[in-house]
Amino acid sequence: MAESTEIQDYLVTYMPKLISSFLAETPVPDMDGTKFTVNVTVEGKTPLTWGMTVENGKDCTVQPEGIEDPVVSVKISEEIFRNITGMVSAFTNRKMYDEVTKAKGTLNIEMALPEDVMGVAVPAGTVLPVSITFNSGHAPQGSISGPAEVLMKVMTGQVSGPQAFMQGDMKMDGDMMFLMSLANLVI
Repeated sequence: MAESTEIQDYLVTYMPKLISSFLAETPVPDMDGTKFTVNVTVEGKTPLTWGMTVENGKDCTVQPEGIEDPVVSVKISEEIFRNITGMVSAFTNRKMYDEVTKAKGTLNIEMALPEDVMGVAVPAGTVLPVSITFNSGHAPQGSISGPAEVLMKVMTGQVSGPQAFMQGDMKMDGDMMFLMSLANLVI
């Protein structure tokens, strides 16, 4: 029970403060009139769901039980959540917001983790499964998989998704039209 409370405190208290602080220090321009909603569900013995709304790119509110029909829903296992808690980063801009709010479908990501993540030993062969549902759309579906270092370079724009795919560094499967529609977001 203490572990679930610890995760809930992280989701409901720490993360919103972190995001609010980030948004206060680094205001996102041209976000007036926007409303972005996300649910994060940590699956485990006692699943925990946390919802967050960011309005106008700066006003952050939390709903501990989640939000109905969020723009983005993320599900992650408790074990993996604990392993990556320290790797949280934020990135957003108006273009990203516009792309996310237009997307509809589910993207499954299987990221092969290195054996050391920020000084924490990770068992060899560990794969981080993340499911991202855009605007409550369970279909179409697509998946991408590959080593964490390749997928992070693709997601941050250092390498193009098609280039990583053509070089065999990343695999894509499922609805290719849907995957290509996410090119400005994650691939």
